[in-house]
Amino acid sequence: MSDMKSLLEHIVKSIVNNPDEVVIEEKSSVDFPGLVIFTIKVADTDKGVVIGRKGRTINALRDIMTISAIRNDARIKVLIEEDEQDIARRAQRSEHRDEPRDDNRSEQVKENQENNDDMLSDEM
Repeated sequence: MSDMKSLLEHIVKSIVNNPDEVVIEEKSSVDFPGLVIFTIKVADTDKGVVIGRKGRTINALRDIMTISAIRNDARIKVLIEEDEQDIARRAQRSEHRDEPRDDNRSEQVKENQENNDDMLSDEM
């Protein structure tokens, strides 16, 4: 497994601004025998770089590591260490998603449908 750990470490260090602060933690899963979990720890300023827009970079890293795991007949999972601020931000975003929207979209939709119906009846 250390080959996969060194591969992940090399890739992450290559893309971050503070490579000296990169730490890859490797541990075996207690719940799923045979599963190895790699946790990426980077400087707070580099988390966005590792995640990428819409998660594209971390997903690409996971794809590369999955290919490596398949070649080594292993099962892995790649995570990014979260601190309390990250957890609070995610909770705050999910709260905003659950709040009812206070705009008049349903009224706008009805109005647009009525306008479309009027236009269609005028054309006939």
